[in-house]
Parts: sequence; structure tokens; C-alpha cells
Amino acid sequence: MKTALSLGLALTLGTFGLLSLPGNAYAVNANNSGTSCRNYNAAQVADIDYLPSGTRNLNASSRFVICPIVRSPTSASYAVNVYVDGFAAAGKSISCTLYSYDFNGTFLGAQSFPAARTGTFDQYLTVAGHYWSNASVLCLLPGSAGGIIYDVDVVQ
Repeated sequence: MKTALSLGLALTLGTFGLLSLPGNAYAVNANNSGTSCRNYNAAQVADIDYLPSGTRNLNASSRFVICPIVRSPTSASYAVNVYVDGFAAAGKSISCTLYSYDFNGTFLGAQSFPAARTGTFDQYLTVAGHYWSNASVLCLLPGSAGGIIYDVDVVQ
């Protein structure tokens, strides 16, 4: 009797558990911290500084940083859509370009800021992608800690 009751209870709970599973999978937006951005030129590694809020350049000259884009494409278009968030002090500016390549390294597309940004910004960029493509954002940071990349938000 105990075995039959246990089996019945297990089947009932298992059935309800399966019924509660969602039918569709949805991607969520991904926020990639600016601290994931790294020096683009190897010899400039000591110039780039990492803060809890993002990445900046300490050298007196402008420096490039490259930021990986982590995403989980689910739409049929596979476009790469991001917002680059940052800040450039008065008299300074930041410019960035989003690049996309397929798994063979074939260039798929690029889009740059329409103009170098100053002050606090949240700039949208989009390029063609592929299910297996990879993407990155290349930014030119002003010198003397005059700007910071806070994050790159992926919209899926």
C-alpha cells in the first residue's frame, strides 16, 4: 500500500512539474561590465585602469580598448544590438565602433558612433550578425583619465 501511494504521489508531482515548464525559450539582455574591456595594443597594458564602475585610460595620450560582446542570439535576424554607456569629461571625447565577424573570421559589419561623444552617453549601435558570429566594441578613450566606459549592454 505504501509503495502504491508513493508511486501515485510521485507521478502526480512529476506531471504537475512538467506542466509548469515554459514552452518557449527567450533571450534576456546582457550587461557586460566596462571592466571586461582590455587594452587593444599589448604594449599599452599599463595605461589602462580598471574601476568597479568601468575602464579608463591613465596615459596622457588617447588609447584604444576592446570590449567583448557576450550574447545568446535567438532571433532569426541574429543582428548584434548594443548600447555603449560611458562618460567623457569636458573637452574630452570617446568614439567607439562595433565589429562583427563570423566563426571563420569573415567580416560581417561595423558601425561607429555618429560623432565622438562627450559627457554622459548611452549610444546605440547595431550590425549584422550570425548565430555563430562574435562581436566586439573598439573604443578610443581620452588620456589622463578623461573618460570611462561603464558597460556595453546587449539587446536581444
